[in-house]
Amino acid sequence: MEPFTSEPPGLDFAGTCDLAIWCKLLHDKGWSGPRIARAIAKSEGYVNNLIRVVERASPSIMLRWRAEQNGLADHVCATDWLVAVCLLSHTQQDEELQRRIASRPMRS
Repeated sequence: MEPFTSEPPGLDFAGTCDLAIWCKLLHDKGWSGPRIARAIAKSEGYVNNLIRVVERASPSIMLRWRAEQNGLADHVCATDWLVAVCLLSHTQQDEELQRRIASRPMRS
């Protein structure tokens, strides 16, 4: 078993989407939810939710979430919404995303 290591100095996530992808990567490399949570100083439930979103989100959802994190789109992908919508099929997720985008007030 690898020794416990925390987040290396200088490692900075561009946003929650990047953090979620890193959590999924560490999980795929054999790290447990509690170990990831300790390493990034977040709750195990939060980490597990992020991993679930990355595992289940449609490509459209992931692309939109990433664009939002890079400042290329208005924010509609709140973490709690992502966790809920990712229980749906990819087709339904994409429909919900379009509804959520359409319901946003236009920026002037």
